[in-house]
Amino acid sequence: MSDKRRSHDGSVGKGAYIALAMCLVAIGMIAFITMLTSRSTVQDVPDADTPVVQADPAPIVPATKPEVVEVAPAPTEAAPVAEPEEIPEPEELVPTVVSPLDGTTVTVFSMTELMYDETMADWRTHNGMDIQAGEGDAVKTAADGVVKSVEKDELMGVTVVIEHAGGYTTQYSSLQEDPPVAVDQQVKAGEIIGYVGSTAAAESNMGPHLHFSVSKDGEVIDPREYVK
Repeated sequence: MSDKRRSHDGSVGKGAYIALAMCLVAIGMIAFITMLTSRSTVQDVPDADTPVVQADPAPIVPATKPEVVEVAPAPTEAAPVAEPEEIPEPEELVPTVVSPLDGTTVTVFSMTELMYDETMADWRTHNGMDIQAGEGDAVKTAADGVVKSVEKDELMGVTVVIEHAGGYTTQYSSLQEDPPVAVDQQVKAGEIIGYVGSTAAAESNMGPHLHFSVSKDGEVIDPREYVK
């Protein structure tokens, strides 16, 4: 009986050891798996004491308008500037010329055809124009000039001669005595240089009138070419 108990007790003892060993193996495996799981979790979740560095987002830089660089054109050779021509004054272009007397023209200029002179009772040329007017009517100089002579001509009576620019000379005859101008006196166009009279012996039959003649460079011309 004691041999059976011992045999039974030995079997029981071995089984207990095997069961205990298996339990220990199972516990070890569980502990090992638990340790691996815990390590993975610890690696995934940062420690509370570990500082977390947060990266700030990159600043947004506004787009800028591209700078436009103006390129100066290549210098070109400037054309020479012509100096303005001097413009003469109007009086230099066309001198002021006025009619010496308001009246009626009774004898015209004629140097190519002979005209009958009632006073002299003959045919002759006429180097000017005769303007009939009232005794004492004012006679004016035709243009600016200088008095060249004041005299009493034997045939043409009291005569005033005035020199003008451009080679012109004007003559005023059959004036009254003592005209209001003197030799070398400057006169302006339209200025009174005498008064209508009847002093021209060669034209006395005409009564009061002005004998007006014009010369250009010493040659007599038609007064109507000078006084328009």
